Amino acid sequence: MSDKNDVTDKRIKYYRALPKPSEFISRFPLNTSGREVVRKTRDEITAIIRREDNRKLLITGPCSIHDADQAKELACKIARLADEVKDQFLVVGRFYFEKPRTVDGWKGLIYDPYINNSGEIEKGLELARDILIHVVNDCKLPAATEFLNPFTPQYYSDLVSWTAVGARTSETQLYREMMSGLSMPVGYKNSTRGDIDAAVNSLIALKNETCFIGIDQYGNASVVATTGNDTGHLVLRGGDLPNYDSSSIEYVQKVSLDRNLLNGCIVDCSHGNSAGDYKQQPVVFDNVIRQICDGNDFVVGLMTETNFREGKQHLEKELTGFDRSRLEWGVSITDACMSFDATRDMVVRSADILRKHRS
Repeated sequence: MSDKNDVTDKRIKYYRALPKPSEFISRFPLNTSGREVVRKTRDEITAIIRREDNRKLLITGPCSIHDADQAKELACKIARLADEVKDQFLVVGRFYFEKPRTVDGWKGLIYDPYINNSGEIEKGLELARDILIHVVNDCKLPAATEFLNPFTPQYYSDLVSWTAVGARTSETQLYREMMSGLSMPVGYKNSTRGDIDAAVNSLIALKNETCFIGIDQYGNASVVATTGNDTGHLVLRGGDLPNYDSSSIEYVQKVSLDRNLLNGCIVDCSHGNSAGDYKQQPVVFDNVIRQICDGNDFVVGLMTETNFREGKQHLEKELTGFDRSRLEWGVSITDACMSFDATRDMVVRSADILRKHRS
């Protein structure tokens, strides 16, 4: 008699049970003040994207998180900036722990926390939750992230005020289903080519009730039934060409209104809008601020990729045995980022421009 693993698990190396989400939540609890930060800022972000609050949303932070201590330190710097410009911007820290890969490469802190292909996902989930507990409980800063796996939201979504669906996954059924049940506002990016069709269709689908297969907080495989999510909105990240200019935004607004999508859009200053050059992010940012001052109220927020120091550093393609002590402190290991100091100068200057304009 043949072993059934010959047909069911022929290419599986091993299974290893993950700890239950409830165990992580009890080990790294959200305190009362942190819970109020999350609840309050989710409501404020929703009001901003519906244009009921005339402040702008600013989502800023590294392309990806690869060092917990650096992430915690940067969070408190962003929180101080947030307090400085709170009359004009609601600042949300960007903390991305999962990275989509076009071909291969480092998949993010959750999947490879030691940057050595060791697959210590339990440790990655622990670090992600620990970082966000510091961000929300201690720094009082709302957090943004991107969920790539339908199981990971159960481990730390209670700490997140805003989430995104990336350009590579914006038309995938799985993400439409998952996002329809999340408790925070959801931004959908246009495709890597630059078209908005898939994202628009997903935003329409997002509002519907649906059922899908996931897990509950006790790790049980479950049928997940959702009520739908009406906080979806477009995030313009450019493509083959930028799409932050006034004519592109006018087109996006027309398509949105024609499809009864009434929420405003966010402009991502990185990716296709800056042609992958982090030094061009301020050009995009300043252009959008001018559009807002000229009367454009459809743009409700901006995103930047920002780290302690500018640029990026390269990882070896083969990570096994990688010595992370060789990494340069405060520099991205994925997309190139603006420095925090340059970002702060840009945001403070823009807040002053908006303040004068609105007065």
